[in-house]
Amino acid sequence: MTSTVARFAWPAAFVAIAAMGFGYLREPKPSAPTSEVRVDHAGATVVRELRSLSRLETSSMHVEKVIALSDHQQRLRGLVDADDSLLFVAVGEVVLGVDLSKLAEADVRSDPATGIAYVELPAPEVLSTRFDETRSYVHTRKTDLLARRNEGLEGAARREALAAFAAAGRDPRALEAAKATAEKQLRSLAKAWGAKDLVVSWKGPSGEVPLDDLAKK
Repeated sequence: MTSTVARFAWPAAFVAIAAMGFGYLREPKPSAPTSEVRVDHAGATVVRELRSLSRLETSSMHVEKVIALSDHQQRLRGLVDADDSLLFVAVGEVVLGVDLSKLAEADVRSDPATGIAYVELPAPEVLSTRFDETRSYVHTRKTDLLARRNEGLEGAARREALAAFAAAGRDPRALEAAKATAEKQLRSLAKAWGAKDLVVSWKGPSGEVPLDDLAKK
């Protein structure tokens, strides 16, 4: 009788232990509650960062111009014509871009619902012009016998060259290329700042193009 009870006791004990084990496997330890904090301020960041930029340089152009100037003079009471002339080879660089300091309060906005930022940019323009002094030179200088040498002639040639540089930068093809580059650069920046996308529109052309300080000499 005792052996019979023992024989039934072992299977029962095994079933009880297995049930406890299976129950342990079925009921994992409860994990600690987790939370995620999301701060949606991408649009405001884009607005702030865009305004902090002073200007966006999009491209530069290598320009070469030959400037011929002549100071026509009359001597001996107008009986004799004389010339002081020069041929100036000007080599320099024109930098195109967008002056972001011209952005107004209403030019930059964002849509919190979509995460898309919007900006209306001033038209691209010539940001600067400069000479390559190592390659710019007076090719020819000729002063007639009765002519007076005009010491300001080279300075005038430099001003003409800088004006020609700026005119080259205002070429419609150059400005369109500057627009495309600006949109690409600003869209990348906006996404880096957290915006999903940036929609760019453009204002009308700006006014006069500023020239290098050399133009004032």
